[in-house]
Amino acid sequence: MSVHQDGTGEVTVGVFSLSAGLAEAEERAAALLGRAVGEEPELAGVDVLAVGAALVPGPWWDFD
Repeated sequence: MSVHQDGTGEVTVGVFSLSAGLAEAEERAAALLGRAVGEEPELAGVDVLAVGAALVPGPWWDFD
């Protein structure tokens, strides 16, 4: 996971997920961030504005 804050106060959180597809990766990331925001008192009032995923090739893809 990586976290980056910009000058406006918004934060970008990067999550690495070994999911079967983009939709599953986005659902997992949204669930993870939703739990983190909901369970951490210091994040009270924080909103998750968007969730997106990108395919990153790697050895876990069975390319020949």
